[in-house]
Amino acid sequence: MSNLDYLLKNGIIYLLDEYENAVFKFTSTGKGNLCEVKFKGKIPYKIDCSTNLAMQAILGGTIITKEQYEEF
Repeated sequence: MSNLDYLLKNGIIYLLDEYENAVFKFTSTGKGNLCEVKFKGKIPYKIDCSTNLAMQAILGGTIITKEQYEEF
């Protein structure tokens, strides 16, 4: 199952992008997606889901748990 399919099915997905050393939280709203990025030890912030950074994560990121996202 692709990350996009997982997001549509579950409504939320947490992803690790090892190249950028960042984790992402994507939330499906039914009319689009919300995206937050968090770099190691930093506070998460919202970004546009159509940025290269977000697209790279949704296409190639590894699914992680909410706990892994929060501890990052």
